[in-house]
Amino acid sequence: MKFFTRIAFLAIVLPWAITSCNKINDEEVSDNQKVALHLRSGGEAMFRSTFLDADTQIPANEKIMVYVDETGGAVLYEKNILTADGSGYLDSPSPMYFPTSGNSVNIYALHTNATFSVVYPTTQLIHVVSADQTTLAGYEPSDLLYAKETNVAKTSKTIPLTFYHLLSKLQVAVEAGTGLTAGDIAGMTINGTNLQATFLLDKAAAPNQIAVGPVSTASASPIKIGADVSMDFYAGDIQYNDAIIVPQTLDAGTAFITVQLTGGGNLVYRLPAATTFESGKKYEYRIVANLGGLTLTTTIEDWIPVGTDPVTGEAVAE
Repeated sequence: MKFFTRIAFLAIVLPWAITSCNKINDEEVSDNQKVALHLRSGGEAMFRSTFLDADTQIPANEKIMVYVDETGGAVLYEKNILTADGSGYLDSPSPMYFPTSGNSVNIYALHTNATFSVVYPTTQLIHVVSADQTTLAGYEPSDLLYAKETNVAKTSKTIPLTFYHLLSKLQVAVEAGTGLTAGDIAGMTINGTNLQATFLLDKAAAPNQIAVGPVSTASASPIKIGADVSMDFYAGDIQYNDAIIVPQTLDAGTAFITVQLTGGGNLVYRLPAATTFESGKKYEYRIVANLGGLTLTTTIEDWIPVGTDPVTGEAVAE
């Protein structure tokens, strides 16, 4: 059985809408009628980024773990793993059904690389972002998503299920400035962040209120990101290089973004003040790499862009 997930961008969330693949109609279903719960996914890109496809659909081979409870009753499905095929559909090993009792259901869904047993997890989990996010293979598994929908009545109509980003997103654009060409920029890294996130799920909590933070015993490690070079920020030619990081606070003076040059040497942006990266937020950095250093402007906004005032800063060669 195949499924499709449509994304409708709402407020600060990235909603992947889970829908029925049966023909949608206005007919009511009887209490004892066997009705399938089929899921599928898709979307619409809201900004240009390195991994545009990841903004429009779940990439191939990504896993979504689904749990379904009968409202006020028994657990119906536990850790039912759906697999994305890369073209908007999710493959399920077996179909899921509404209970024949006619009761409504509660649906919970999770995208994570954390390890846990079959039952809905109630202990602290650890999700790890990749140290190499230059490709989709490293970027997409880093994304921690959670969704729930309660009291879903038995129906053959579409069932919307909204996933919330629990981590933080960076978008870094670089432009060759004075004394440099695009060919002089060899790579970029995000530095000073903890790659391990700890989180605790709760069926009673709103999905966008799940607390996430860095694992205190883990050390910081650099994250390699893409090095696509923008031709002209002012002309609107902005090529973002994306990364997902754990929500955390970095100290003032942290060597946060490093641009590696083909001829050797680095250009580094240090945080001018302590900076907190929040769950579900997207942080945009635009860097002009000059031979004598970096010129930087930044903005911070919700992962689904709403816009904020820009923040300025400078980086120097080291």
